[in-house]
Amino acid sequence: MNTVQKTCLGLVAALLAAYGSGTAIKAQERPKITVTIPAAWLRAAPSLTAQRTYPVAKGQFFEVTARTADGGWWQLSLPGGRAEAWMFADLGVVYSGDIRSVPVVTPTVPMAQRNTRSQPKPARFPPWIPTITPRHRAIYQSSVQRGKDLDMFTVIGDCNSMPAVHVHRVATGEFDTSRLEPRLQAVVQRFWRSFGRVSLAAAGGHGAASVMDPLWSDGALCDVKRGQTPLECELWVSRASIVFIALGTKEQYTWREFEDNFRLVVERTLREGVLPVLVTKADDLESFSGAPSQHINMIIRKLAREYDVPLVDFWAATRELPNNGLVDEGERDFHLSLAGKDRRMLVTLQTLAAIIEP
Repeated sequence: MNTVQKTCLGLVAALLAAYGSGTAIKAQERPKITVTIPAAWLRAAPSLTAQRTYPVAKGQFFEVTARTADGGWWQLSLPGGRAEAWMFADLGVVYSGDIRSVPVVTPTVPMAQRNTRSQPKPARFPPWIPTITPRHRAIYQSSVQRGKDLDMFTVIGDCNSMPAVHVHRVATGEFDTSRLEPRLQAVVQRFWRSFGRVSLAAAGGHGAASVMDPLWSDGALCDVKRGQTPLECELWVSRASIVFIALGTKEQYTWREFEDNFRLVVERTLREGVLPVLVTKADDLESFSGAPSQHINMIIRKLAREYDVPLVDFWAATRELPNNGLVDEGERDFHLSLAGKDRRMLVTLQTLAAIIEP
């Protein structure tokens, strides 16, 4: 072999080595995700009841080191040599790389500790939590025959029902579920997918009329050409078996029409084979517009009895809270305070427990 041939072979070998090295480096690159929620907590395990470990904020980037088989959780590499933590996947998006390239792990998720030798009987729920009748439970259980998911609930409502101020607070860790009693932790784990959803029928300004108006439907996800309303669209997309209906604040000026409009909401939900849970409101705005005190809440209670569906009396649940669970906004308070939000989430979980418990 002459000198020229040796030189050429050396160059080829060098190029192959460089290419192989680059390929290896590229193959070792981990996918990255970015946080899309304003603020959230990472967890010690892939569970919404696991201990909160590390706060994150919108726009931060992290490498993914592992994932759960269902794709619901990502294990992230943290800066500063901290132990890796888990992030609920609904709180971020993949920024680069292929999330399927990271290994699937099946970690042990600890349930709340139970003393099996002397487990006390669970305390009774407070009086504002509905007593679930055999009829209520039958509607819930038979919803699966209509294609519904027994492990999914959703919320229909106004600004106080928007995901960021209600169910997402479980997903982000703002509402700390690690401190809940075991039966409520079991509820969170059973319905875990519900806490990351964005309801198509929960928005600021929603009322009983607008959730039945196709003009308010999301054109990208709802069949607006066929007149699908926000309520119908949400029940269709979510496949929820239970729907919490919390409306009435917007009707402070149109309180005379509330009963007719709200009746349609309840009837439509029942026709879809879904269990409606009616929720009273913490405010009494309509009384400033000439309505009798608690006029809308009285209608909600009345229709719960008439249609024999569960009622969460949130008005009663907030009377013991500072300013009745509302932000002090002057004369006409209606936004929920932090204490009000926490109470709303707690009664939601307690009601779900009452529905699924035998």
